[in-house]
Amino acid sequence: MIIQILGNVRYQITLDPSAWIFDDRKEELEKVLAKETDKEEIRFEDSKEWNRQIIEGSSKPPTLKSEKKFKKKDLLEGTFIICLEPFFLYTEPERGEDAMITFTHDEGASIIPYSDRRLIYAQFSHEGRRLYDDGMVDILVIENGEIKEKLVHVTGIKFD
Repeated sequence: MIIQILGNVRYQITLDPSAWIFDDRKEELEKVLAKETDKEEIRFEDSKEWNRQIIEGSSKPPTLKSEKKFKKKDLLEGTFIICLEPFFLYTEPERGEDAMITFTHDEGASIIPYSDRRLIYAQFSHEGRRLYDDGMVDILVIENGEIKEKLVHVTGIKFD
């Protein structure tokens, strides 16, 4: 099933959660929740030595730590989410930063400011299986490594 992003946007787009398992932007829920506590600071106290080590291969540049490679087992057993910010940016809301996003879900409707878009994630799988038979998702608002809000079985997204 698909979810359309409608409303006061320049471009109405369609989301297909069944394809997100192949999307490189997906993340494991547990890792996103642990991000705030696991921040590792990179220091460049001796940049010449650090550059020499990278060139000679004795250490890996910090970008290699962020590259993700999922094994088949992880895909079959993992709980995955995807940040909706890139999708929201593609729509180009008419009201810009002042836009509000209405999510229609099992418990009614909830409104979240567009300015919080970086905190909005769609959970599309749980332990290797899709969440719902109809392919819909749950929306999670994650801030500082914890779930602030969870919208169950979201069926519509509309910009006001």
